[in-house]
Amino acid sequence: MQVAIIGAGPRGLSVAERLINLADDKKQLDVQIYDPYAIGGRVWDPFIQQNQLFLMNTVIEQITLFNDESIENGGKPLPGPNMFQWLENEAETFLTAHTEFDTQYRHEMLTLTQPGDFSSRGMMGIYAAWYFDWLTRRVRSNHTLNFTKQAVSHVKPIGSGFQLELADGTPILADYVVMALGHSENQLNEEETFFQNFAHDHQLQYVAPTHPAEADLSSFNANDSIIIRGLGLSFFDYLIALTVEKGGQFIRDDTQELVYKPSGREPHVVAGSRRGFPLHARGVNQKLASELYQPQFFTLPALDALRATGNGHIIYADFEKLVVKELTYKYLLNAIDSTNSDLTYDQAEALKKALLTSDNLTATARKFGLDNIAAFDIDLIRNPARDLPDDVDYKAWFIDYLTADIQDARLGNKQAPFAGTFDILRDMRDRVRYVVERDYFSADEYEKFLNRFNPLDAFVSVGPPLERIEQLRALVKAGVFEVTAAGINITTINDEFVARDIRNQAFHGNVLIEARLGATNLSISHNPLIVNLRDNGTLTQPIRTRSNGSTYKLGAAAIDRQTFEVVNSVGETIHHLYMYGITLEGLKWFGTVIPRPGVNTLILREGAWIAERILAHS
Repeated sequence: MQVAIIGAGPRGLSVAERLINLADDKKQLDVQIYDPYAIGGRVWDPFIQQNQLFLMNTVIEQITLFNDESIENGGKPLPGPNMFQWLENEAETFLTAHTEFDTQYRHEMLTLTQPGDFSSRGMMGIYAAWYFDWLTRRVRSNHTLNFTKQAVSHVKPIGSGFQLELADGTPILADYVVMALGHSENQLNEEETFFQNFAHDHQLQYVAPTHPAEADLSSFNANDSIIIRGLGLSFFDYLIALTVEKGGQFIRDDTQELVYKPSGREPHVVAGSRRGFPLHARGVNQKLASELYQPQFFTLPALDALRATGNGHIIYADFEKLVVKELTYKYLLNAIDSTNSDLTYDQAEALKKALLTSDNLTATARKFGLDNIAAFDIDLIRNPARDLPDDVDYKAWFIDYLTADIQDARLGNKQAPFAGTFDILRDMRDRVRYVVERDYFSADEYEKFLNRFNPLDAFVSVGPPLERIEQLRALVKAGVFEVTAAGINITTINDEFVARDIRNQAFHGNVLIEARLGATNLSISHNPLIVNLRDNGTLTQPIRTRSNGSTYKLGAAAIDRQTFEVVNSVGETIHHLYMYGITLEGLKWFGTVIPRPGVNTLILREGAWIAERILAHS
């Protein structure tokens, strides 16, 4: 039995591990992994220089590649070290034996001493390389496991199996194919194409959406004025690339505040986005590797009850109301338990009990005397500048906003009023997936979910390490970076890019950087494999029909959600051709996660299910 896995990231490795460790000794099994990048995949490739500087946004104790007993229907587990344990016990020996990795990683290893530390992305790639080495040693006499550093450009059905075509034209046969693909490059849209052509015609520079580690920023210097569109995770990669990689330094002054010492080679940067604010900082980690918050209101029975009252569907507004109630509850718990609370122990315990049956949590809290804190205002959280007067000193106010975010995050991801509240969204993601994957929303309400909940969740729960927000504040104070107000709009005038915001500020630049990855959308993907399978009808997009009869397409590829097998354009299931991961975003929800130990983590759970289905057919 020959199994081809396309993608050497955590998903591909997960399927390979379960195949190798669960397969029958007596049956032939050949597993081949293909990826044009190193083991670990594109995002964590340790041989891309910038990946030594770009940080993960998950702490090292909450990262694993090993199947464990928490994985639902995952087969016999073979536990191993999480990333923190690996760094403590295995990394030095592995790095000593593998001199192909830059010596910088040995220096980094010595700094990663606490479970709540954030590693570079390249170090994650080295952990993956060690894991693959471990897995190779698990291969038994009747099995093989190999890695080919090459892309797959096509997959064609041949009899009961498939023929893969590699980028160099080599044909490969396989009985089963698993497409564990990550983010792909997309065709430029009309606006992006205009900006690219404008830059070419006017001797400017335009950086289209891409992985920041692969963007060439080497020519940018103090003579450049750069406009960055986007304040998400990619923005923080560009922040480091345009400062530290230009020779600047972040140091702490006598008060331990982070300040920036320029090298003089940095370009001036203006950054903005539609929302106008960077993602919230991750709270300092206070959770154990497998510790999850247990919701009191946002529960499966509560979600099922909403569905029952809605004749089989949940109204999005009711869904959000339930989420906000859970967030408000956690916010109030943190306020009750904080050192600033004036409540006695008995008062605090009585209030906690009363909140569990309250219809208005804030009113109940104030009735019990907890009236010295602001209400949990989800609309203000969505738009922190909502109540600003027109004549405010926006730069000073924005620095104060960053300072408040930093101070809050320092209180920890369990105890901080906001960071501790926002972090529970990470712990509740499987409940949201439950709703999405069982079609609890009608097409109309799911569209509202995508447009309302996804941006909110990303804004508050997937942010960078606290250090990155400190660095942004230091750069704004130093005048190296400016951040616009909300509603950034990019135009061109004469020989310049121009950015304007809702406060009527205008900023001019000779460089425009799109600080985002390409959207997950099958119709515009530039990945040769996806293009070929899309054009011949193998991959197609699910269609949703609104109540008025109009339709919209999801960006995902259509699959049978029970088996993960591809469903083609005429509705046929292509047996033994599997797909999972980021290319399913929209049909599934929030697949851009890293495996976490002890929590029935998504990637390992789905990877195990696919592997077991393959083995059941062999």
